[in-house]
Amino acid sequence: MPNGMEEANCIFKTISGIPNDNQIELLLTLYQEIFEGADAAFFIERLKNKSDVFSILAFHSNKLIGFKIGYSQSENIFYSWIGGIKKTFRNQGIGKQLAMIQENHARLSGFKILKTKSMNRFKPMMILNLKNGFNITKIYTNTKGQTKIVFEKSLNKL
Repeated sequence: MPNGMEEANCIFKTISGIPNDNQIELLLTLYQEIFEGADAAFFIERLKNKSDVFSILAFHSNKLIGFKIGYSQSENIFYSWIGGIKKTFRNQGIGKQLAMIQENHARLSGFKILKTKSMNRFKPMMILNLKNGFNITKIYTNTKGQTKIVFEKSLNKL
């Protein structure tokens, strides 16, 4: 099992635009491992239908162990859509590093707001969002009956 020093051995790769087929396959495999009941068709459709998608992939020993994917929701809002870390690599700062890379990309690209959603069952993600300066702006129930919590962060402050 990895120890707390493993973050230094991670390589982060960014992808602007739609990932290639090999990258999508890697992402899909990890997505399905991380998220119980993951909808592969939905994941691939959303990934391929967002031409302005920005992905960050975290590798350890040439294996994908984490990712964070987002895209522009409007001229001023960058939407942090989905991300996750392989269980054995959690609590080592990798998620925080992925979030920082994404936030820097959004800020440098001229976005004013970083927006994301989560659910109560993903408490570590909610805690990370709050620690990283996000505010809860809305709570709603979607058509699947899932309660969603919307977080937003102003990118005007450094």
